[in-house]
Amino acid sequence: MIEKRDEKGRTLAEFLKEYDITKYDRPSVTVDNVIFARQEGRLAVLLIKRGGHPFIYDWAFPGGFLEMDEDLAEGAERELLEETGVTGVSPVQLGAYGRPGRDPRGRIITVAFVSELPDGAVPKAADDAKEADLFFIDTEPGLIRLTRRGGGAALTVPYEFENGFAKFIPAEGVAGDHSQILADALRMIGRI
Repeated sequence: MIEKRDEKGRTLAEFLKEYDITKYDRPSVTVDNVIFARQEGRLAVLLIKRGGHPFIYDWAFPGGFLEMDEDLAEGAERELLEETGVTGVSPVQLGAYGRPGRDPRGRIITVAFVSELPDGAVPKAADDAKEADLFFIDTEPGLIRLTRRGGGAALTVPYEFENGFAKFIPAEGVAGDHSQILADALRMIGRI
């Protein structure tokens, strides 16, 4: 087999020997889980209340930083387990979210996944999640209403689509761009 060479005559091994990855800024990558469930005959979504900065005390999807040696879906499953104790999901990739400034810690791109809460799973907050619970979902054109199962927190999430994807519209009490991710996930499953 002939070894491929670039225009400078280098093999891949020779190219990599000279390559300096530090010449380029590198974003961090996170994974987020949009977990839908049927509760009391209604559609619900699993949210965690963040226990630390950024977005402290806001509701968010279970997720976190991807480790260097794991696949994206594996990272999503690990983060879900760490923050809620939930296992046995089958994550389907929804999309990547990387608007500059989406996270105040720096250039962080997240890859969001959608899956269903397994039957009998009872989410329990752990790791950096202060609380974990299901929120019932009600929709109307341009608005998603989230009501915490058992009462308490209620969130109003405005949405609008542009070029087939949800636009970023901040929502009070919802972490960062998780309102945008929720709208895209609901569209993916045909609910808006």
